[in-house]
Amino acid sequence: MSVKEYITLAFNVLKDFRVLGTVIAMILIIEFAKYVANYRKKPPKKSAKKQKPQKEQKPAPAEKTENADGAEKAEEKK
Repeated sequence: MSVKEYITLAFNVLKDFRVLGTVIAMILIIEFAKYVANYRKKPPKKSAKKQKPQKEQKPAPAEKTENADGAEKAEEKK
C-alpha cells in the first residue's frame, strides 16, 4: 500500500459514525468527571436584606430587694 492509500483509509476510519460517536461520548464523560472532581460548593452570599439590625436592649427595670424581715423594698430613683 502506498502512503496515499493509508491516508485515504485513515480519513475513512475517522469519518465513520461509530468512531465519531465514541470520541464525542468520551469527551463528554471526561469533562463531566473533571467537573465532579473539581467541584467546590460556593459559600452563600450575605445580603443586606437578610441581616436585620440588632435592636438595642432596654435597661432592666429596677430590681426589688428583700430585707432581712422578708419585706420587699424597691430601689429609689432620683
